[in-house]
Amino acid sequence: MFNSENILQIAPVLGAICGAMLWLTYFVKIDVLEPEKTLDLVFAFCVGFLTPNISLFVYGIFIQIGFDFNNHFWNDLIFSIIGIGLVEELSKLIGVLIVFILIRKSINEPIDYLVYAGIIALGFAIRENYIYFNNYGSHIITGRTLISSLTHIINTSICVYGIYRFKIFNKGYIFINSFFGIFIAIVSHGLFDFFLKQQIIGMFTPFLASGIYLIGINFWIQMFNNCINFSPFFNYDKLRYTSRLYKTIMNWYIALLFIEFFYVWYFKNVQIAFVDVFKNIFNEGVLLVIVSLRASRLKLSKRKYFKIKMQLPFYYTKNDDEDINILGVLPLKIRGESRKEFRFFRYMGKDVFICPLNPEQSSIKTNRKGRFLKKYFLKNDVVAYLIELYENENFKKEIFILKPKTFGTLFFNARYPIANLFKYDFKQEINDASNPPSYKELEGLESVFIKRI
Repeated sequence: MFNSENILQIAPVLGAICGAMLWLTYFVKIDVLEPEKTLDLVFAFCVGFLTPNISLFVYGIFIQIGFDFNNHFWNDLIFSIIGIGLVEELSKLIGVLIVFILIRKSINEPIDYLVYAGIIALGFAIRENYIYFNNYGSHIITGRTLISSLTHIINTSICVYGIYRFKIFNKGYIFINSFFGIFIAIVSHGLFDFFLKQQIIGMFTPFLASGIYLIGINFWIQMFNNCINFSPFFNYDKLRYTSRLYKTIMNWYIALLFIEFFYVWYFKNVQIAFVDVFKNIFNEGVLLVIVSLRASRLKLSKRKYFKIKMQLPFYYTKNDDEDINILGVLPLKIRGESRKEFRFFRYMGKDVFICPLNPEQSSIKTNRKGRFLKKYFLKNDVVAYLIELYENENFKKEIFILKPKTFGTLFFNARYPIANLFKYDFKQEINDASNPPSYKELEGLESVFIKRI
């Protein structure tokens, strides 16, 4: 039978395994264009699992010279950036260097750089998490997995993206890209830890750490996005299911909650266990929703490069496409292409029927054959499609803009997706990625629904 000593040993192991599986499963499912060999992924994880030894060796030297947190502002800031950020990011980069050299033949598309970098960082984080679980108890499993592990993944990805940005996208300069990628990751890592340790604005200081974390998530997904768009194996059909990745994160998080619940129940009681679970959901629930949705929302467009921007992963929207409406007056949308918009992805390059919802007042009059030509991202990531309606005996060939409906009734007869049809003005620079038009600037015509031919 299980006893207290066994539970104390087993719970951290289970928590570390489930935490690893959450992000490993995510990496496997997002890398659908040309999946990596399982053996290579395991090797990268094992190398990452060993890299904390480098950091621990350096920390031993720091202890001997008295370099550590001491609650003095400048000392703690310097130690956070140099003693933690620099040491841990360089430790992980040594692991990256080893893995990239030994499995270089397996790296054959841009996303591979970020997948392997993320898994190496995950190995580092899982080793670190296991130490924390042993020292402080397994009641911190969900927070360490959702926040600390992902922070490691994000920062290592920023380093690697900077180093390989010129090679992949022919953007910037190798040295400058590498310097700024590594510098941003080190400073981001250091400031995140600093705001958790040093209460510079009292009890609100952790919100600064949350801000760095949220901006980092958006950075991370934008980098993934560009790498997928530039894959030589780019395939719209294979990418259709990436919009469901939020389920992967949610399911593994629930598994972690169960581990934490039974751990607290065993060592305390069932009432405290329920309180602990609800406290975690309250504290981490908003972050969980934001992370899971943003991690599953890409802006997919073949060979399309999007400038990496310092943004929060959500924004105030006026485009009838909100994910959350706080008190009915604050509509917020998670950045990227939502599942409601993504469902039109399957029509790219295919023939369909464009059918008016109200034929008697329709500008296209009747069901028309059409083809989705191209996808555009308007201001604030609003998705729109350029469509061509065929010429026939009654109507000439015409071009329109189609926007998936994301608010209210979304399907006709509970089967056919509804969209809004807009006039296409050839003078309007809809393809201007630096200054795209707003959805509100388009001239609306009517609502239509889509049927496959």
